[in-house]
Amino acid sequence: MSTTTMGFDELFAIGDMDAFLNKAQDKCRQKLKGKTFAGMEKEDVTQEVMIKLYKSLDQYSAEKAKMSTFVDHLIDNKIKDMYRKCMSEKNLNVVNAVQVVSTDLDVEDETADTSMGLTLGHEGYAFENFEFVTDIMENMKLNEREKEIFKLRSNGYEFVEIASILGVTKARISQLWKGIREKYEAL
Repeated sequence: MSTTTMGFDELFAIGDMDAFLNKAQDKCRQKLKGKTFAGMEKEDVTQEVMIKLYKSLDQYSAEKAKMSTFVDHLIDNKIKDMYRKCMSEKNLNVVNAVQVVSTDLDVEDETADTSMGLTLGHEGYAFENFEFVTDIMENMKLNEREKEIFKLRSNGYEFVEIASILGVTKARISQLWKGIREKYEAL
């Protein structure tokens, strides 16, 4: 049997690490199709996944799972970690940020929701990281209504203003925003 048709379990068992890692790299690239990362190329993400996989091989236990399951979970988890890393990198906030609105955010203002990193206060200005926002909307699988609410919210509109624009109640916008935040936290 050719090593190109073998599965992860067989390749690992015979010790063909080159073929094993090539197969894992191909699987990672497949999982990355259609995804974007702020400030990172897909090949950088792939390399990070491959490093993690290589370093984690000694933790594999055939008694707990098949190697294919181990590789699949490791790839998925490292991709999620890379999303989080891209979303929290302080330098991206500076490099990719543009001024969108002048603001004086009141700390006690319940509508000033900055928990998703949408705006950054700096000397009286709010900034929006466009690449970050695009990544979130593409990868969170928001429906059209949620995308519209997300864009308005990230542009500094309050819930009551969004409700007025969309012709719904503030409570409905709050409910939809909660769903958006849940999708964000699930990334």
